[in-house]
Amino acid sequence: MILKQKKQCLLFVAAFICMTFANVTAQTKKLQDSTPEQRAKMMTAWMTSQLALNAKQIEQVSALDLQYARKNDPILQSNESKISKFKKLKALQKEKSNALSQILDADQYKKYQEIKDEMIQNIKNKRK
Repeated sequence: MILKQKKQCLLFVAAFICMTFANVTAQTKKLQDSTPEQRAKMMTAWMTSQLALNAKQIEQVSALDLQYARKNDPILQSNESKISKFKKLKALQKEKSNALSQILDADQYKKYQEIKDEMIQNIKNKRK
């Protein structure tokens, strides 16, 4: 009886892991299959809603998002190691954050940093 319960529990855990992995893989695939323009548009829309950007800021952020989405694309599409890709993307993200500090007001930039830090923390927690 206990052996049967253990097998069922193991089967449930395995199914859960497979479903979770399939979901993450599908999201990653969707991101990889999108164009830089699509990724930039999604990022601008997200920033507009989260940071209450004005019309001038939307125009500037949109251009910046497109610029960095195009810079990120060759890295995302490359066959380099994940660590190498991570380091390059992180450096580009730092550049972009510096540019954003010139576009956003102090409160918006602070909120942007807080949201970004929260997202990073969530990713780290999911890895554990």
